[in-house]
Amino acid sequence: MTSSPPLFPSSFTLFPHLPPEIRLQIYHHACHPRVTTLTYHPSPRGPDDAGTFHCPTHPPTLLHISRESRAEGLRLYVKCHLPDQTTDEEEERYFYHHPHHDTLYLPRPPLSTDPQGLGYAAWAREFATARMPRFARSVVRRLAVDYVPGEVRRPWEVFGKVCLIRGCPLLEEAYLVVNTGLGAGSGAGAGAGGGGGRDGDGDASEGREVEFVDPGAGDEVIVGIMERVRESFRVEVGEGMGLGKDVEDEGGVDQVGLELIPKAKVLSAWGCRHVACAS
Repeated sequence: MTSSPPLFPSSFTLFPHLPPEIRLQIYHHACHPRVTTLTYHPSPRGPDDAGTFHCPTHPPTLLHISRESRAEGLRLYVKCHLPDQTTDEEEERYFYHHPHHDTLYLPRPPLSTDPQGLGYAAWAREFATARMPRFARSVVRRLAVDYVPGEVRRPWEVFGKVCLIRGCPLLEEAYLVVNTGLGAGSGAGAGAGGGGGRDGDGDASEGREVEFVDPGAGDEVIVGIMERVRESFRVEVGEGMGLGKDVEDEGGVDQVGLELIPKAKVLSAWGCRHVACAS
């Protein structure tokens, strides 16, 4: 008996013979949206010492296919050095981020690395001014932060997230991750590996990547969470003020607000993509 041919071919040997402009278009289409996770690890010496950032997100696949794909990928992705780089480290610590496709995710530090439960503390307020100002102001267009329930939220955390959002003037969308598993005795991002190293390598929850999907439509729990978050943001930034940048219009300066979009976080095997919304 002869075996039937595979339904989908595993290789395309004629690709190098395609016209260059077609190959470049394919490389551009290969840049699918990703979630770039930056986890903050507070210093064990206390909140007054600067902590470290880690990126457990795998580098883009486009950078590891061929010389040609890597050259084109380096034009599309921004190489971003982690802010706590020191001169005595043996290797650079950096990650790659696509300005128009990727989402920057800054989860609340888990209790395993933040035993005091400081959450979105000074590091969040200083991210766009002292930690990674060039990245925040010229690259980030999509930003995600964790929802923190009132029973574990510290008084300064809402203002920390407001500073994060306002520190990214090119921001087009802001996401609120609502299924972080936060509660008494737990922390967001628990189990996420502390990456770093060349090309931002590292382990995201045992090799799994973070993805965002839409929560179930009409979920009353999600609606309640979003209303509480909007109220807490109104307290911090003032009634009637948005979270976006100031823009000029015919009547002078008008504050353009960004509506926080609820998202559910899922973990998938590296290279697998979710196409359906969470129910």
